[in-house]
Amino acid sequence: MSCPLCEKNQQSLNNNSPYLIHEFKHSYLYLGDHQYYKGYSVLVTKGHYREMTDIPEEIRGEFFQEMMKSHDVIQKVFQPKKMNMCSLGNVVDHIHWHFFPRYEDDPNFKNPPWLQMHWFHEAKINPNFAGERIFKIQKEFKPS
Repeated sequence: MSCPLCEKNQQSLNNNSPYLIHEFKHSYLYLGDHQYYKGYSVLVTKGHYREMTDIPEEIRGEFFQEMMKSHDVIQKVFQPKKMNMCSLGNVVDHIHWHFFPRYEDDPNFKNPPWLQMHWFHEAKINPNFAGERIFKIQKEFKPS
């Protein structure tokens, strides 16, 4: 069975990923394919690791810094009230972290994002829409 996130990473290697925001040393940051939560993004490890503890120790700290940088940039661009971050892996067993910016006017702000996932399909985006949002985020990765 093939891994959809390994395939997504391969598209990035081939310069064929319209949702790629940024390439780090150990991961790729992608804009989520829906924007139910404005700025929703996903950080995917380059290597296929099933659990955080499977990431080699010498890489783990650097990957954590990539997670924090992703958080900081998304926070700066979208200025949410709260950022929900989670990594479950029950559906796709390749380490990836979801970044859900949460806003005060979110429906059911106090609920976890997954309780709204039946609405995500209504906020699906296309590459043109993604490009505008990605550009805003990418500007924050460029050195001043």
